[in-house]
Amino acid sequence: MNSYAKRFSIEPMFRDFKTGGYNLENCRATGQRFLALVLLVAIAHTLTIE
Repeated sequence: MNSYAKRFSIEPMFRDFKTGGYNLENCRATGQRFLALVLLVAIAHTLTIE
């Protein structure tokens, strides 16, 4: 897969993280809690795209 195609597939994930429902930009979690939340969202997103 070329680099553009990889980037194109990542863009929807970042949109979901920011404004597409998870709203991580306005999340008040910090440190380990924030990292755990991001990991959980990334796993959930990965499971739903396949």
